[in-house]
Parts: sequence; C-alpha cells; structure tokens
Amino acid sequence: MSKAQQFKLNVSLSDKLANYLITQPDILKKYSGCSYIVFSYKNEELNKLNNQLIPGLKLEGKPIVKAQETNNLDNPWVLTPIYN
Repeated sequence: MSKAQQFKLNVSLSDKLANYLITQPDILKKYSGCSYIVFSYKNEELNKLNNQLIPGLKLEGKPIVKAQETNNLDNPWVLTPIYN
C-alpha cells in the first residue's frame, strides 16, 4: 500500500471517528488532547501500517488512543488508551 493510499484511508476512517465522537461528549471529553490511531475492522494491511506509527507518537509524549472500528452499528468504535 502506498503512503498516499494509507493517508486517504486514514482520512476516511478519521472522519468516521470524528462523526462518532461528536455524538459521544463523555468519550470525547475523556480522551481530549489525545492522539488517535485509527484501525479498520476489515483492512489488515492498513492496520499493520498504522500500528507502526505508535512508537513515533509515544516519543512525542502525548497520550495515544487506539480507535478500533467495529462492524457493529450500535457500537461502531472501541477506544483503548495505549500506555508507554
């Protein structure tokens, strides 16, 4: 997968996540100021590439949240903090 494809898919997933978070103010508040890494429920190649981004973000010292897309309309995202 090219960097351009990865970028395009991440923008699309990030848009979905943002739309979800604006409907969940408690979750948005809980993870305010965090960097989010998005993971697809169906694209393993993208997930492997995005997983490689985590060490660089850890070096920045900012809190990181793994945002795992699900295939469940009632609960479309699972958010998990990543600790150093």
